[in-house]
Amino acid sequence: MHKIDDDNELFDKLLGFVTVAVPQAERAVLGRDIMAAVWNDMSCTRLPGWITPAPSNWGTTQRGKLSADSWRVVCTIHLPITLIQLWHKEEGRKRQLLDHFMDLVAAVRIANMRIASKEQSDAYAFHISCYVRNIRTLYADQKIKPSHHAALHIDDMLSFFGPNHSHSGPHYECYINFFHHMNTNNKPGMLFCP
Repeated sequence: MHKIDDDNELFDKLLGFVTVAVPQAERAVLGRDIMAAVWNDMSCTRLPGWITPAPSNWGTTQRGKLSADSWRVVCTIHLPITLIQLWHKEEGRKRQLLDHFMDLVAAVRIANMRIASKEQSDAYAFHISCYVRNIRTLYADQKIKPSHHAALHIDDMLSFFGPNHSHSGPHYECYINFFHHMNTNNKPGMLFCP
């Protein structure tokens, strides 16, 4: 008698037809081995002078939070370099995760270009739609968030307002950081002065 549990290939094929909620603990994608590979690749990667490098210890408790620009560099440069090397020949879930992530990377890169065209707007819409649609497939226990919904409208913004840099707010991130560190003593509208 042939058992499905004993045949990993058959089990993976069948699992592809079923949406299964994956427990949070089993869903970790960037474990220690992946992070070590990313950090190693980061140390070997030479970035152009106009790109501010991300901290080499990102993802650790010692590092703490990253800025939006650091996240952009990590997610559009360093993670693709490593994940493509590690997973480009994979099949099943790892390949689905890589394709899903690369849809996000493509959308982010298109949205951050210094020029905008109808073709770019259409390409952005394609990649972000694939990304959002597959969230429920890959992470059945997750819900679509308002930021995902908002991302689906960026192609309209590219069409109506032009390139993202002309109407986005990275300039204001330094103020966000300032307000993050301001002690309000949990009383909005009142500043705490020692």
